[in-house]
Amino acid sequence: MAAQSPENGTGDGRITVEALDDECFLIRNLLTLEEQARLCEYIELHDKTPSNLPRAMVPAPKTLLIGEDGAPTRGYTCGEKTVVNAMVEKGAAVLQAHGLNVVRGLDVSRYSSLSVAVIRYEAPDGRFPPHVDHCDESFVFLASLGRTANFMVKGPSMDEQRHFKFCSGDLLVFNASTRAALLHGVTSIDETSSESGELLASRFPVLRTHRYGVQCRIYLGHGTSRA
Repeated sequence: MAAQSPENGTGDGRITVEALDDECFLIRNLLTLEEQARLCEYIELHDKTPSNLPRAMVPAPKTLLIGEDGAPTRGYTCGEKTVVNAMVEKGAAVLQAHGLNVVRGLDVSRYSSLSVAVIRYEAPDGRFPPHVDHCDESFVFLASLGRTANFMVKGPSMDEQRHFKFCSGDLLVFNASTRAALLHGVTSIDETSSESGELLASRFPVLRTHRYGVQCRIYLGHGTSRA
C-alpha cells in the first residue's frame, strides 16, 4: 500500500511511497519541477559526450560522460552541497518519515559517499535489458527526467514482475547488492510524458524526445566513489 507525504508543489499530486519489494521503494512525485530543472542544468554543465557522432538506426541508451577526463561518473562525499546529494537526502528523508530508511540494518540516510551517472534514452525504442546489480553495501537512488519510462522490477519476495510507468520526478530506491537480487530494466520509453515532464521539456528541448535516468549509487561502507 502506498503512503502519502505532503504535496511536492508541482501540481502533479502528492508524494507517495510504495514498497515494491522488501528492499525496493518507489517514491512518486519526489522532485519538484525546479529540482528537476536543477538536475538538468547540472547534466548540461558536466556533459562532455561527443555530439557529432552518426545516429544509429535504432539508437541505444547512451551513458553520458559527466565525469572528469571523459569518465561516466562523478563522485561526492556525504554532506557536500550538490544537487545530486540533495536528491538523495530528500529521498532518504521521505523513506525515514515512513520508517523505511533502515533495510536489513543498513540506514540509507547514513551514506558515506555516492557516485552519479546519467543514461539518456530515446523514445520510443530506448531500453535496458533486465539485470541485477552486484554492488554490496550500496543502494541506488534512480530518478527519471523527461519522457515516461516503462520500467520493470522483480525482487525475491515478489511472485511476478512489476511493470510501471516511471514518470519525470519519480525516484526508485533499491538495494544494489548481489544478495538483494533485485532484477530491473527499462522496456521502452513513451513518446509522451507527465505534466511535469512536459513542462521540463519546454525548458530542456532534448527531453521532448528523450528520458534521462539519473543514477545515484550511495555507499554505506568505507569505499570511495570518486571518479
